[in-house]
Amino acid sequence: MWQGLSYFIFALSYVVTNSLFAYYFQYVLGRTDKFYMVGIITTVLGIISVVLFPSIELAVKRRAIYVGGICLMLIGYVTFLLAGSNLLLVYIAVGVFFFPYPMIFLAALMTITDSVEYGQWKNGTRNESVTLSVRPLIDKLAGALANGMVILAAVNSGMVGKAKPSSIHPDQLLKFKGFMFFAPMILLVLAAFIYLAKVKLTEKKHQEIVNELQAKLSAEQNN
Repeated sequence: MWQGLSYFIFALSYVVTNSLFAYYFQYVLGRTDKFYMVGIITTVLGIISVVLFPSIELAVKRRAIYVGGICLMLIGYVTFLLAGSNLLLVYIAVGVFFFPYPMIFLAALMTITDSVEYGQWKNGTRNESVTLSVRPLIDKLAGALANGMVILAAVNSGMVGKAKPSSIHPDQLLKFKGFMFFAPMILLVLAAFIYLAKVKLTEKKHQEIVNELQAKLSAEQNN
């Protein structure tokens, strides 16, 4: 459940920022014609990230991937804030922000999957369907809440109707950045803190649990 809470906060942060990219290019940069590059960058980096995940996991383990990936995403946020209207820096920020996301997702998914054996070890019952349904539920809840926040961000920032980049006031732009950058950054830090403080189911711990369950099962069969 702690992993679920951490992942929910992380997913909410990511989805809010990702959903506001279109507004960012339209009302902040005024370059909707260049928004297609975001799709290209995220697709290419997503493939590379997933391919590299098994090797990186063997080298540094899931805990480092999860927290290190969040740190890299925070660097991406800082790059966005420094980029201004420089498209090259914006694209670099998109890459730095998105690249660790698939790895963090996989690390969380594998920890939740491992908790099937943890639940069996802890409670004596194996509930695969219930345990594995947690992650899709979290994604749907985070997506629904993020959609509400996106609407709130657009309305409060004046990015509705016939608004243009020139009609967005500095205070409205600051509000928008609060929704797209500052609040998600706080959520990411909170997600990392919860993970470090509460999630103890490492690969080593999971293997110990599996070995104990196997020994117990063998003893029961012998009796």
